[in-house]
Amino acid sequence: MEDRLIVNFDENLMELVWINLISNSIKFTPNGGKIILSQYCTKSEVVVCIHDNGCGMSEETIKHIFDKFYQGDTSHSMEGNGLGLALVKRILEIHDGSIEVESKLNEGTTFTIKFPINMLNEVDDVL
Repeated sequence: MEDRLIVNFDENLMELVWINLISNSIKFTPNGGKIILSQYCTKSEVVVCIHDNGCGMSEETIKHIFDKFYQGDTSHSMEGNGLGLALVKRILEIHDGSIEVESKLNEGTTFTIKFPINMLNEVDDVL
């Protein structure tokens, strides 16, 4: 039997994480741009990456991107309140996860989300 990968998290909270991250990528990527979601596993964690080739962020914005009420690009300020990424980070921390961001102005942004995993060798381990 194949190993089963189990990631423990609250479905409703994680839905907020994915909606926020993907909607931000959509908001800051121009028409015709690309958003790529990828996932891989290591021995101890699941890693999910959300990459876009949108407008990117300055180093100053990156420093504060997870601060409550911070909005780096004020041209979209009517579309948010600056709480989204702070909430995303907190939800991931509650689940023993983490988030990192890499970004370059006019080139795009990558958010990397990591979760600890449990490997199960038999279905009985789940029950």
